[in-house]
Amino acid sequence: MLQLTYPGIYTREIPSGVRSIAGAPTSVALFVGPTKSGIDDRPTRLFSFADFERAFGGLSSESALSYSVLHFFANGGGQAWVKRVAGKGAAKASLGLKQQKKAAADPDRAMTFEALSSGGGGNALYVEIDPFGLGTNPFSTTDGALSPRFNLTILDPVNGRSERFGGLSTASNSARCAPDVLKDPDTGSKLIALSLSGNDGPAPKPNGSIYRLPASVATMVMTNELKVILGISRYAADGTADAANSIQGQEVTVFTANQARPANPADLALLLTRALNAKLAADTALFAKLGGATIQSATFEDNRLLRLTLSAPGAAPSARVHDAVISLTDPAAAANKFMAVAGISQLQTMPSRYRLGLALAGGEVTAFTAGLDSAGGQPETPVFQAAVTALEIPDPFFNLLCLPDLVRPSASDPKALHHTDAAGIYAEAARICALKHAFLLVDPPPDATSTNSAEAWKSVKFGFRSEHAGAWFPNIRVSDPLEPGAIRSHPPSGAVAGMIARTDAQTGVWQAPAGTEAGLSGTFGPALDVPDIEQGLLNPLGLNVIRKFPIFGTVAFGSRTVDGADAMASDYKYIPVRRTASYILRSLSEGLLWAVQKPNGEDLWSQLRIAATSFMHGLYRQGAFKGTSSRDAYFVACDSSTTTADDINAGIVNLVVGFAPLKPAEFVVINLRQITQATG
Repeated sequence: MLQLTYPGIYTREIPSGVRSIAGAPTSVALFVGPTKSGIDDRPTRLFSFADFERAFGGLSSESALSYSVLHFFANGGGQAWVKRVAGKGAAKASLGLKQQKKAAADPDRAMTFEALSSGGGGNALYVEIDPFGLGTNPFSTTDGALSPRFNLTILDPVNGRSERFGGLSTASNSARCAPDVLKDPDTGSKLIALSLSGNDGPAPKPNGSIYRLPASVATMVMTNELKVILGISRYAADGTADAANSIQGQEVTVFTANQARPANPADLALLLTRALNAKLAADTALFAKLGGATIQSATFEDNRLLRLTLSAPGAAPSARVHDAVISLTDPAAAANKFMAVAGISQLQTMPSRYRLGLALAGGEVTAFTAGLDSAGGQPETPVFQAAVTALEIPDPFFNLLCLPDLVRPSASDPKALHHTDAAGIYAEAARICALKHAFLLVDPPPDATSTNSAEAWKSVKFGFRSEHAGAWFPNIRVSDPLEPGAIRSHPPSGAVAGMIARTDAQTGVWQAPAGTEAGLSGTFGPALDVPDIEQGLLNPLGLNVIRKFPIFGTVAFGSRTVDGADAMASDYKYIPVRRTASYILRSLSEGLLWAVQKPNGEDLWSQLRIAATSFMHGLYRQGAFKGTSSRDAYFVACDSSTTTADDINAGIVNLVVGFAPLKPAEFVVINLRQITQATG
């Protein structure tokens, strides 16, 4: 409101009152099921199958989901979410480390790392802890001020992924509290979770071999030469020492009398690194023992602490290199054969890094759990159902839901379902889709191998009703990249979801995802050829048939919802009608959120009418509705006839929108008449 205080001209800008409504996305798919690897129970957004390979390990014979995601992107899908469900018997790799104590009477505290992905892949993860900042000696046992701050490096050598988190803290009131930083879904770790058995304690001991140098560079004594004794210990998977492949007592020359002396600790660290790696490279026996190990770095903290770490990327998992000990021998102990740095003293010898799921000698590891792969690859039925029920939360946003592993055959009976309550899980998924204006794609069970069995499945065994779901039959025949030359029968939901996304992009959600233009790319055809007369048995039941035609190839040739059986007489018999209504509802509910808490009167009603009418007219101009004029195609009402005085008192405003849907030409009837020419 203008404050008119002085004579003159006042200006102001008045909004037009028209608020545009953007159409909601229609073809974001969500896949739920087991994968080769990946974060458990955390939906991950993908824009290509390459994203899936990076996040979930690619194709797996134990994951129908992995093939369905491949078919989705191959058929025109542009955006998908994948939620991994851990298989039965799978376990996450974990590792517990002691935290340091300020005093002997302090309670024991531990820091536990756990892989986000269940399975044996978590056993390959490494964690490395190093001190945060300079100036405070975090290795001292006498200063009484051990720091809670630390840096953390996480490495996945299998996928080449590395994560670095600096300035973490064990303090619960810190903005960099380690568990909170790592669990952030956007900026946190994609590899591990971290928990503390007790907050506000010092950090664990840093990794690497630590030595104290003289107080300043000036006191470093560098005379004739400097040699060191190299000792590298290796451990087997069970944590026991591997003496046969360990190295002890190897002499390494750092510099000789003819070489320039290091001017500072950093130069000394560089010379050490070069000398040690040169020794490993020149001695093939040593190199073979270490499986390709190299000294990763030799660094100084606060110009006084020498820190050595070892890297062995080529070592076998059962024989990783875990620590390197560099003994700088005092000259007096060997008749001046070795020259040491005056005042040097060893503080600790720690593993270069820790591996999850593996016990190490030295007492710093408090507990560990080895990651285990699923025995059968498939999650237990209650776990699968819980994962579907959890989709009721607002995120992630999706329009198409695919559960291809629900119809996986049993290992003991190829005609029986592995998940005996698949119908119940599908019913729960359909309920979630109805709440979120999404659409469920149902795959045929393994015993639906003929028209008769498919008819019995849809009419007797289906187990639920929903206008927010569609069922397709039969499976599709596709090549298996894991077995070149092999062709397998696969659930069609992923390919159909990709075709729906392609149809939405080319025409619109009101176009039926069926017909000769609804081709399924990358398929050799349906698992069963269904002729016209047999489709005539399935179509009236609301079962969409996948067929193969000359020229057109493999196509989806039905567009009915689960409630699309003729006997049900549903208003939402057809998929495009249901999805168009869901699209309108979702777009209006998101585009009119600004109206909440506005004054409930004529001005608000007018703005709602204008916004909704503009949106609906845009759809009409795109050909989304039936009718030769906008009056025939849709209507929008929001006035005193829709919102009564009682509604206003209750804080309610009613917007009524109607539309004339376009229904697919399911049956094309050709009438041919012969013209008889009259004779005169």
